[in-house]
Formats: sequence, C-alpha cells, structure tokens
Amino acid sequence: MDFKSHFSYKKNMRGSIVLFLVMICILTSSCSVSSQSTLYGMGGRAAYNQSLQMTNNEQMLLNLVRLRYLDTPFFLNVSNVTTQFTYRTTGTAEIPIPGFTNDNPSILGGEVFWQNQPTIQYTPLEGHAFASQLLSPIELATLQRVILSGWDLDLVFRLAIQSFDDFLNAPEASGPIPEYIPKYQSFFEVTELFRYFQKRSELQIGVKISKCPKEHSTPDKKAYLLQIAFPLGSKEADQLAGLLSGVVIKNEHYVLNLELGFNKKGKIGIMPRSILSCMYYLSSGVKVPKEDIAFGYAPTTLGTEGEAFDWHDVVGELMRVYCSKCRPRRSYVSIYYKDHWFFIRDDDLLSKKTFVLLLQLYNLQSQEVQSAGPVLTLPIGG
Repeated sequence: MDFKSHFSYKKNMRGSIVLFLVMICILTSSCSVSSQSTLYGMGGRAAYNQSLQMTNNEQMLLNLVRLRYLDTPFFLNVSNVTTQFTYRTTGTAEIPIPGFTNDNPSILGGEVFWQNQPTIQYTPLEGHAFASQLLSPIELATLQRVILSGWDLDLVFRLAIQSFDDFLNAPEASGPIPEYIPKYQSFFEVTELFRYFQKRSELQIGVKISKCPKEHSTPDKKAYLLQIAFPLGSKEADQLAGLLSGVVIKNEHYVLNLELGFNKKGKIGIMPRSILSCMYYLSSGVKVPKEDIAFGYAPTTLGTEGEAFDWHDVVGELMRVYCSKCRPRRSYVSIYYKDHWFFIRDDDLLSKKTFVLLLQLYNLQSQEVQSAGPVLTLPIGG
C-alpha cells in the first residue's frame, strides 16, 4: 500500500468511527426521544386534547345548523380514548481490516421505527341517554352553579330559561322556528336589571328544596324553588320590584321565590329549557342562504305584514352563525353543510361566550346531580 492510499484509508477510517459514534449516541438516546414524542409530539396528550375539543365544537355547531334546516340532530360522544406507542431503533456498522479492501472502506447503517396506534370509542347518544341529556329540563341547581361560577345572569337566563313569573322568553323558539313573532321584550328588561345588581355583587341566588304539598305532588315528592334577592334603596331596585309580581320584602331586601313548574295557584314560577330547546333557540340565529329560504329548504317566520322576521331581534348578539360559499380564513369553529360553510367568527366574543356556555350546560346535563346546591344564605327571616 502506497503512502497516498494509506493516508486516504486512515482518513476514511476516522470518518467512519465518527459516524459510528454518532449513531451509537442516537440509538442510546432512544428512550428520551420516545417519551418526548409520546407526551409532547404530534401523538401526545395535547394533540388529542385539541383534536377532541375541536371536533366537539364542530359537532355542536353542525347540530345547530341541522336544527335551522329542521334536520335531525345527532351526537356521537367520545366514551374512551386509548393509544399504544411503539418505538424501535437498530443500527449496524462494518469497518474492514486495513488493506482488505479499498473500494468500500466502511459501511454504516441504521433504522428508526415509531408508531402510534390510537383507539377511539364513540357512543351514539340515543334512547334513554338522549332523553335525559337533551330533553330533560335543565336543573335549577345546575343553573345556580353556573351563575355562581361567574357567568352573566342575563346570558344564562336568556339561553336556558323559557319563562319565569309573568315573563316569556320566546317560548315558541324552544322548538322549530315558529310561524309567528314570539314575545320576549319584557323578559330582556327584567334580566338586564338582574345583571345590573349582579355586576355590583348585590344579587344573591339560591335553590331551596322542600317537601311538596299534597295538592300538587311530584314524582320525587319535592318542591324546588329558585330564590333571588337584591337590596332596597335604589331606583333600579324599585323598578325591578315593580315588574315582578311575586316579590316580597324581608330584612331590607326584595326577595323573589320562583317555584319550578306550576305552583299551587296554577301559575308558572320558573320553566327552564332543555338542552335541545336551548339549541333550537340558538339555531334561529343561524344565517342561511336566501335561496334556501326561497326554495323552502329552511323555515322562516313571517311578520305582521307578511315580511320575513329577523330572529336577530330575539337572539340578539348572543349567537351569530354566518354562512359562506368559501371556507372562512379565520373562524372560531366552522363546518361544511348543504354546500355552504357555516362558522362563528373568531372575533365575535359574545357568540363564542354563548357557544361555550351551551357546551358547558350540555356536559353538566350529562352528569347526575349528586347533591343540592347551596341555599340562599341571606338572613331574610322566616
């Protein structure tokens, strides 16, 4: 072997040894690479969390649009998510004896194998589960918990209450879009005054459970009352008390007791909506193409002179779902249905807020209430 060949061979040998050492480092670090991939990578917990949240949002929006077209809603709940990770590495290196060959001085090879096998189980919401979660009225304790957790009372009432005292919140909108304009204006006035006291931390709300009188017994033989109290001494308090028919004065507070359903005088105290009724109510705020209304694919409500009624006057800013032929560039959630894209704009904060509230009520309604909510702690006497 001449000097030039010997020098070239030694150079190749050094390069091969370096590559071999690099491969050894990569292979021996396989455990840390695997844990990073399984926990933080594309198949990690955060990725599944974001995917499930996005599909939950899309499913709810899809069903709101379906209801706007009088189509049947359908839910697939994710009952279980499991995943199996496989990570395997192999490496080979061949360094021949000096002078044995000059054409192929070294051979270095390796293999990295990573596999993620998720298993997601879906459960159709149907039968008894459908009836209890979507058709049962939302419990007063659930509404109280939501309000005490910081949600605006006027938002909760407008979405989840069909009527209370003498005030109607478009009860016709609790089902498919009606033919005629509903009543709702006075309900809005009262709930805005409630919100006025809530913002000042002067509104108290509680749920009282007592034995049901014999004359109007219920299956569980209990009477449920929603109690609302706000202080005397302001024109807003006097205005609100003047609107409410069942308000009484106790310990310098106006107190309103709203019995669930009908009271012993046959008058409605408070009537919550079901989740499906909340969805019907919000679906009226879904904008549909004009041609779909013209061809009778989507229903409409007529005004006093036969003109199309704008349900934005009822739903207001609570929920706005837009439609477009093209996929929106920036949206909070969007779905494709009947050759159009329906979406909530990402900068429409109130629509997003209402949408989140609907999802929270949907989830809470699926859980059986184990204990009653706290009663009104205000010392209002007997």
